[in-house]
Amino acid sequence: MRSIFWGVVIIAIGLVRGDSVFRGDFNVLSIFFDALGLFFIIRGGLAVYRAKQQQETPPPVPPSANAR
Repeated sequence: MRSIFWGVVIIAIGLVRGDSVFRGDFNVLSIFFDALGLFFIIRGGLAVYRAKQQQETPPPVPPSANAR
């Protein structure tokens, strides 16, 4: 969740300053920072998705000591 937060913060700073691809300003810095923000948002989303998937799958059953 922290990655998603910081990705949104990075993009929001660009939007407030007016230097964002989402506002139509295509320069090197705006593309870099918006891409960096999207990277963190996607990274955080994948972490949340993987945690949810791991939580849903039951742990493997250990083999019993008497089974041969």
